[in-house]
Amino acid sequence: MSEERRLFLSAARQELLHQLMSGWHRRGAALLQIGLSAGFSPEFFWDAGFDVTALDPSRECLEQARAQTGPRVEYRLGSVDRLPFEDGEFDYAVLIHCSPAENRAKPGFVRPGETIQDVLLEARRVASRGIVLLDWNRCSLSGGSMARRSERSGSGKDAGAENASGRPANLPRRQEGVLPWELYTLVRRRFQGCAITVRSSLLLGESTWPGAGPSIGLGWGAGVRRLLLSANLHPSVIPLGALLGLRVDWISVPFTPVGMLRSAAASLYQKTAPVVDARQGLPRT
Repeated sequence: MSEERRLFLSAARQELLHQLMSGWHRRGAALLQIGLSAGFSPEFFWDAGFDVTALDPSRECLEQARAQTGPRVEYRLGSVDRLPFEDGEFDYAVLIHCSPAENRAKPGFVRPGETIQDVLLEARRVASRGIVLLDWNRCSLSGGSMARRSERSGSGKDAGAENASGRPANLPRRQEGVLPWELYTLVRRRFQGCAITVRSSLLLGESTWPGAGPSIGLGWGAGVRRLLLSANLHPSVIPLGALLGLRVDWISVPFTPVGMLRSAAASLYQKTAPVVDARQGLPRT
């Protein structure tokens, strides 16, 4: 995969994550990034204001990430189906391309018989406020399967586990990524009373992404290309983009300024409202 396309896909992940996490409290909040094999640096979350811990089953992957971030991020060795943390140890957890099917070809990443439900339940156990899942969309309008194969073929670390097409040799095509409605239904059934937000990006065809053809210089063609790139990077409520994001909150998150003001006003009223004596119907003094 070309460097231009790699940076483009990284920007798409960042834009989608920024929107999904926009309502999360950050000052003093602890966040766990589960899995580093997607190549997404935990420094992104540190820059966003979280106290970050990252977990991965590969010592090599952890050492490479530690060399990049230094002491800003804490790293732990472990498996996604048995996280070495206490219940509610973190405020939030983020899983990026961590579904078992996506990582079946990576030794040590998933255990036999593990499903995406196991991964989500374990993330829910350690995260007290909410989680975000980012993965490829099996129901995509933009040819996401090609993007997944090209991304894997450009990764030297996993090259030995891939076939000539760039896809892991023991990963059937039908198992790549997740289906939006299946994931939504699973979360709704397993996590009662939660708030679910679904977004996607990379809605347009892969031919509109960088590296798909000859670059366009000056003129109207360059302007069209910029518009297409912007449209691909802008997160949408339509869950048909190649990159799918799902946020699950156990505690309600006010996203709009009006919602935040209402929440603050309600909190202030609860603190200042007089306590009524139930026997006399009069405020207590």
